[in-house]
Amino acid sequence: MRSLLVIPMIVMAIPAIAGVLELAPSQDAYICDCEPDQTNPNGGPNVLYQGQYGACFDRILIQWDLSTFGTGTTINDAEMWFYCTGFYGTVSGNMTYHKILEAWSEDTVTYNTQPDFDAPPSATASWPVMETWHTVDITGLVQSWVDGSVANYGVYGWCEDTTGTCDAEFESSNDDYEAYRPKLVVDYTPAVEVIPNSLGETKAVFK
Repeated sequence: MRSLLVIPMIVMAIPAIAGVLELAPSQDAYICDCEPDQTNPNGGPNVLYQGQYGACFDRILIQWDLSTFGTGTTINDAEMWFYCTGFYGTVSGNMTYHKILEAWSEDTVTYNTQPDFDAPPSATASWPVMETWHTVDITGLVQSWVDGSVANYGVYGWCEDTTGTCDAEFESSNDDYEAYRPKLVVDYTPAVEVIPNSLGETKAVFK
């Protein structure tokens, strides 16, 4: 008489290994309400301005390609880094960063063609000190982009409660000195990978 012995497939979980990545922007630009039809109206594409200068408001748009992170990745920490090369005026109010809701292009975006953005800020920050790195925590926003629960169109930065000239100058992704270009620093843990044992499911037949 024959009996059938089934050896079940053995499943192994491969431990997830955390890592840190520095990502360059996929695009960035700045716009100004005093030059509503111009892209990067002062200083060209090598700089980004954020804040108030006189009666004018400068706003930053920046986007990151997150396709390197797989489904199920946990974002432990994510910070935007901007190098401040100039500061104009007196500190007042706060810098704010908002989720962009529509597609835009760094080559054509202007104040008059700017994309819509979420009114409540996803992050706020104090004003930077000249010749230092300015960091902004957007961990929750990056996690939602990686999860796919929110479409990734990038971040819109400007200011609130400023009372006069208070404007920061940052290097852009087009700056000649690569070390000063903006970056997104992401501490992440990939999803646990589950794979079958190489034996698979084995059947043995005995007489």
